[in-house]
Amino acid sequence: MDKILSTSNFKSSLRRSGFKLTRPKRIIGVLFGFLFLFNLECTPKMEWIRTLPTDYPRDEKILLGHYIRPTEKKSAFGSKQFQLFWKEEIHLQPNSLFIKTWVEWKVYEDHSEFHKKVGKGNFEKSGDWVLFKTNTITESKCTSKENTKSIPQIKNWFLSLPCLSTNNTNIQTLNHSLLYFYDGKSLYPLQYESGYSEANFGIAWESDLPYTKSSLFEIARLKYGKKEFQPHVYNHVKLD
Repeated sequence: MDKILSTSNFKSSLRRSGFKLTRPKRIIGVLFGFLFLFNLECTPKMEWIRTLPTDYPRDEKILLGHYIRPTEKKSAFGSKQFQLFWKEEIHLQPNSLFIKTWVEWKVYEDHSEFHKKVGKGNFEKSGDWVLFKTNTITESKCTSKENTKSIPQIKNWFLSLPCLSTNNTNIQTLNHSLLYFYDGKSLYPLQYESGYSEANFGIAWESDLPYTKSSLFEIARLKYGKKEFQPHVYNHVKLD
């Protein structure tokens, strides 16, 4: 009883002297604020993957033609009721123009779903870095109830999707920029991107210095360039 009274008297004397007791909620708030600021400092600055280095001269030393992303035909846990086919490529053309194509064919037991995106724009190069700036994107979607038992066998299946037409095509302007690393034969996006959908991971997220081929950069490039499913690389190929 004496201990409870002495504690109460101690708190009362502190209040009379003008000393403010810090409440647990305030302490928790301060800690959360500190952690938030700490995370901001530790989060990598990604603005540089949208531009070329300003102090490097521009050049046009790059192979034109088709750069195709390696694809792996997979179904969910080996399911026979679902099959996924997809393709992604970048076509570099004269006058610094490019066409980026992403197409996906999902085959279910009773229907098929098709989705295609074609981005067009300009690219700029500076040393090992290539900036792709997309201006327009054409998107097509459709669903087919046709016989889906037959899985596409032809090589260029993505050119003849059965239900695509101008009736389900949407063309829109787009302001999208993303930097790629060029090693003379392949293009590596510095952040994960597929069909113009991005996620917060990739080569740049595991690097330490912008526009620098450091040891961390090379480790990340090898890691993401050899992923089994959707690797972050487009390899130059000669089409038949």
